[in-house]
Amino acid sequence: MIINISNVWELAVEAHVIYLNELIDSGLSKLSNSTMDRHIYNFIGANRRIITCGTALDLQGSIEDYFKRFGKGLLRSCVGEKLKEIFDYSSFSQKSNKPWTAYHLCSQAQYQTCSYCQLVATGTCLPDEETKGYRPPIDHYYGKADYPFLALTLSNFIPCCEKCNGSQMKGVIDFSAIPHLNPLVDVESIAFALTLVNGDHSSIAEAVTLNMPKNNYHLKLYIKTNQQKAQASMETFQLQSRYQHYSGPAYHLAKVMRGVSARLSMQQESLDFDTSIEDYLEFPPQDYKTVPYGKVRVCIAEQFGALPV
Repeated sequence: MIINISNVWELAVEAHVIYLNELIDSGLSKLSNSTMDRHIYNFIGANRRIITCGTALDLQGSIEDYFKRFGKGLLRSCVGEKLKEIFDYSSFSQKSNKPWTAYHLCSQAQYQTCSYCQLVATGTCLPDEETKGYRPPIDHYYGKADYPFLALTLSNFIPCCEKCNGSQMKGVIDFSAIPHLNPLVDVESIAFALTLVNGDHSSIAEAVTLNMPKNNYHLKLYIKTNQQKAQASMETFQLQSRYQHYSGPAYHLAKVMRGVSARLSMQQESLDFDTSIEDYLEFPPQDYKTVPYGKVRVCIAEQFGALPV
């Protein structure tokens, strides 16, 4: 996880809660009077608030209750199939003329970059008569196959890119069993620095001068906090290797950032218009979450003195 997106669904909460409550009412009305269905009815009733409007921190509690009630064997498997029918993500995710779908949800997202890697834009276009439409994949932080009752829970939805959500990255890894950084909850624990290849602490000063050829530098990711979860996220999403292609652009950005204060002062004295740090970053620093590579660009600006740390 590169960026925190705790407010990503802020504009969609009301519509999604209404949708989910109607879906639950419909699903419960179809349950029979069998022992298993009564247990399902009671489980949903006990966890309904979490399922419909609970925070990401609440979800683990419902998972523990799921295991407590249904165990890990045949009963849970049968219950899971019934819950998949009630919380039908497949129907929600498809293009349709329904008033609320995954396309409508994603169109309300506050950010349009993959929060796991921030390498890819994740925009949305609603389908209509002229366009097919598109949206980002939605990762279930707690997988819908293992926890079908959370298949439509908003605080379990992470808009991301196809690579992060695919078999080469997250795949079927159970984040409940192997904790990873959660973009909806955790602070941003991974940062970036441009360092010398094979450098050590004694070479930091030399690295900052940027007097060596570009190929002597590479982009390094480092963990600031949440060590265990951050390490798991870096490994699962292969962040260190995926960011290596940006070492060259990071080097050139660093050269710009290193002299930006003097350059801005000179331009303001000699030109008839003002320039600012955002003209070099290509976005206001506070908006780094909204553009691909935003976090790494801000980290480089901080490292080379263009922004306060």
